[in-house]
Amino acid sequence: MHDPIPLSAAKTLRAEKSAAAGEERGWERLPGIPLVEEERLSRYALSLGHGAVSEILVLYAECLMDAGAALEQALQEAAPEAVRHYAYLLTGTAAEMGTPRLAHISRFLARRATQGVAEAEALGSLRQVLAHTQAAVGDFLDRHMRGGPQAVRA
Repeated sequence: MHDPIPLSAAKTLRAEKSAAAGEERGWERLPGIPLVEEERLSRYALSLGHGAVSEILVLYAECLMDAGAALEQALQEAAPEAVRHYAYLLTGTAAEMGTPRLAHISRFLARRATQGVAEAEALGSLRQVLAHTQAAVGDFLDRHMRGGPQAVRA
């Protein structure tokens, strides 16, 4: 008799199948994914200090502009290797900086580029997510970081 599959493994398998089913049109599944995980950024501010996190967020916003522009160009030129490179760059930084919507779309683009496909159809969604992410990070900076330590605790 076979050993039963642990419930955690079954849940993981189901989640993987669900994600794979949505891979074809991965950029359309974005509305339920938050732009910014403010709680994570607040924890960074409490751990590292407001000045350090403010500087990191400003550098992150610059990275979004540079890598986002390079990714857009690679998509327009239908260059899968360049798409893969810049999409993975954005995936890692977005995931670490608490911007899951951008991490989601860039992860999708990177996976498709690994398959040799430059998803130019996702360009409009990418531009929108980049712009909204930059605005959300700027808004977080204005509301929490520039207001001092008491703003983060609130």
